[in-house]
Amino acid sequence: MSWTDPRGDIEALLPQLRQIRRDIHKHPELGFEETRTQALCRAWLEARGYAPRVCAETGLVADLDPGAPGPVIALRADLDCLPMHEPTDIPHRSVHPGKAHKCGHDGHTAILLGVADLLARHRAEVGGNVRLLFQPAEEGVRGGGAKVMVAEGALAGVAEVYGLHNWPGFPKGQVHVKPGAMLAQVHMLKLTIYGKGGHASQPQMCRDPIVAGAHLVSALQTVVARGLGYTGGAVLSITQFSSGTTHNVIPDTAQLQGTVRTFDRKVGELVMARLREVVDGTAVSFGVRIDLEVEAGYPVTSNDPRCAAAVTRVATAQLGAARVTEQDLPCAGGEDFAYLAQAVPGAYFFVGAKREGEDTPVCHHPDFDFDDDLIPTGIAMFLGLVRDRLAELRV
Repeated sequence: MSWTDPRGDIEALLPQLRQIRRDIHKHPELGFEETRTQALCRAWLEARGYAPRVCAETGLVADLDPGAPGPVIALRADLDCLPMHEPTDIPHRSVHPGKAHKCGHDGHTAILLGVADLLARHRAEVGGNVRLLFQPAEEGVRGGGAKVMVAEGALAGVAEVYGLHNWPGFPKGQVHVKPGAMLAQVHMLKLTIYGKGGHASQPQMCRDPIVAGAHLVSALQTVVARGLGYTGGAVLSITQFSSGTTHNVIPDTAQLQGTVRTFDRKVGELVMARLREVVDGTAVSFGVRIDLEVEAGYPVTSNDPRCAAAVTRVATAQLGAARVTEQDLPCAGGEDFAYLAQAVPGAYFFVGAKREGEDTPVCHHPDFDFDDDLIPTGIAMFLGLVRDRLAELRV
């Protein structure tokens, strides 16, 4: 098979990659704990002539041809799982309670291992260096593995970086990409309401934090719905509400947690300012004290226009123009690929996974499992980007 048409090589490699993907799925590891996955990737790379080096504790960086002159293109896969239970009865279900690959990082890793194999077979024809980033800790529990990799020099000398993600919200066989904002800036919210507790039969003697909290949940929806107009550009969700211990006691405190997602710095500032006004007003109205804690998460994932155009060009060649779109972008999810794309020009794209006529479980759903049919598409996209970018950047 030739370097310019690796379809036969990909097809021949697919059974082995399926087996590896399912093995990783069966043995999930949380962020910065991916020692088994790291060892599996290291062995695969070393068997193909790479000299991988450890980065960000449990990640790896591997260069195809470190001595090659010219530009360096980086490709990234994430390794970690989610801290959630797997209720499915699939043969490769997780053997670790409370840990499961419910976002498809097992598939992303298998794709990059396939890329590593095919690049190694055609090393002399590639005509440049490709840096493979096996990144730990994308998920937000102890996330930010990409930020650590950047700090440790993983992108030193790299001209451009590319990453992909399976997405069951988009039809299978499509690639979704656009220039500019692809994914959102993430803020985590924690609100603690301090009231005055007492007997449930005498609410007039209390300052009920549950009633204040219930009002606050509703009032916060106006921050976006009535604060931004029809253009929107933000999401505010309260996802946790906890308070009380029994049926006949009004508690002293209540806690709410949630998130704000925005795609533009000015919109983010407006939302956070309005949020604080609503919190302060609610506290006055109900005679309670409300402490607001805001933790900034991943920044906006923004695609470089030239890099996004390259993804579109390669996807069009691989899949046809009808299967390449900007539809439903940007997405309000967050991604630490943002740190890579801040350090050097880059692009992040989605590979659709929604099966026709089926309510395909989405990422982070308990029944989610990566669709192995996406492995050839992911490999072909990454190899196409290597060919496209090295050819253009060498000129």
